[in-house]
Amino acid sequence: MAKQLVIVIAGVTCGGKTSIANRLTNTFNDISILHQDDFYYTKYEDHLESIPELNYHAWDKISAYDMNKMMAAIDSQTSNILVLEGILLLDDIRILNLVDLTFFTVLDKEICWDRRLARTYLPPEPPGYFDKYAWPEYEKHLEVIKKKNDVIFLNGSDSIDFNTSVVVNHINQLLLNVK
Repeated sequence: MAKQLVIVIAGVTCGGKTSIANRLTNTFNDISILHQDDFYYTKYEDHLESIPELNYHAWDKISAYDMNKMMAAIDSQTSNILVLEGILLLDDIRILNLVDLTFFTVLDKEICWDRRLARTYLPPEPPGYFDKYAWPEYEKHLEVIKKKNDVIFLNGSDSIDFNTSVVVNHINQLLLNVK
């Protein structure tokens, strides 16, 4: 087998990452997708930072995820293309060392908030979490990502079809270059 291509789709919550990743299976045959959300710690109260004023936990930090378990899942993949999708994948140096192509979705706060309102979170997200915690964490994360080289930014306000086509075109170009 040729070298496995590792693609990361990271970025803002509700920015279309999962939808884009899932649509890639319509274009590529030998592809696997791992979603960072599948690796949240199950006993979150033992691992997540507490936010006492909200009586809630910090779900928007890399420490909320069992990244060792995710790395084991990555190591077990045998497809030619491996897509990793999640908000904080670029916070783990091991993933940075694997990635061949990195995408990062961005979105303005109002649209992000509107999309977030349409979702159900378990445990339920308390009032104020988005404004006081989730959005400021994203903004801090974005500033770090902007300093990295070779990150392709996707506007989460663009259609999923458009953003998927951008990702497909970049993957196809990369595949041509490795042949």
